[in-house]
Amino acid sequence: MRYRYFGSFDGLKVAVVLLVISVTPLAINSCNRNWRDDGPAVLPNVSFQGSALGGLTAGEARIVVEKLSRDLRAEPLAAVQDPGTDGIIPELNGYEVDVEQTVGAALSARPGTRVIPVFREKLPTVTMAAYPELPVYRGRPERAQVAFLVNVAWGNEYLPGLLQALRETGADATFFLVGRWVRTFPEKALSIREAGFELANHGDSDAISLGKATFAEARTDIAEGARTIRSILGVHPVYFSPHRGELTEKVLQAAAREKMRVIMWSIDTVDWRLPGVDKMVQKILAEAEGGSMILMHPTAQTAEFVRLTVPALQRKGLQPVSVGELLCPRRIFAGGSGVVN
Repeated sequence: MRYRYFGSFDGLKVAVVLLVISVTPLAINSCNRNWRDDGPAVLPNVSFQGSALGGLTAGEARIVVEKLSRDLRAEPLAAVQDPGTDGIIPELNGYEVDVEQTVGAALSARPGTRVIPVFREKLPTVTMAAYPELPVYRGRPERAQVAFLVNVAWGNEYLPGLLQALRETGADATFFLVGRWVRTFPEKALSIREAGFELANHGDSDAISLGKATFAEARTDIAEGARTIRSILGVHPVYFSPHRGELTEKVLQAAAREKMRVIMWSIDTVDWRLPGVDKMVQKILAEAEGGSMILMHPTAQTAEFVRLTVPALQRKGLQPVSVGELLCPRRIFAGGSGVVN
């Protein structure tokens, strides 16, 4: 009888039965992993965004981090043409929490640690690079920053005081230097570089009328100014601002050919007219907003203007920075541990 029972199984049936028996424990374990993670646990008193993670497995911590990270994100903003100026408003990267990196930080955190989210950038589809010939008049209004632009072709006697005022107030700035001035006063130009400020190109000569210049004349002026800054100061400028704000298609094309972005401004102190410190301060505070670009020169009134304006701007939540920082597409992460690329 026993032989007849086994005889009813052929070789294929036996193989199937054995396969089912061997796979069943694996299937059960696999199903168990859908609801239980036996990985390492978070150490005691570790928290994330105010919620306790201590004792949670990696899978459990991942669920908590995902839930608490839903509001810690921003979509990227593409570079757009500014209808008010015909310039370009720069892009701004988006961000979101990198859940896996943040969970990893939680698992390696010491007891009592507050885990800081690790952010991952989200890039916009359109950047300023798509519009190389468009000038920039202002940065993104979403940034809590303004940029100080200082054109330098004269005012040597006031330059040290201006540099000192910027240092005292913790303000940054970008100095647009005329090539001829750099060649004539290299020690003055070096003092700006040594103070740590960003250097940019204001052309080779403040005597040329770029509004009447040909493409070749404009390109020569831009190229010679950059060459001087590079040879004497060791800096390759990437920004160019035209003398007296004279802007034509030829100037824009020439700057783009030299791989420089034309920088204009949204607020002019008109400090070269010496309108009075109080008047300048009132004007800037009334008009400044996130992304504003503020034009200045080294004059008898500018240093005091800086000393009074910077603290007032900071009280409005606006920090004076360089052009490069204002136009940088990376977000400033409050309470984050950086960006995972």
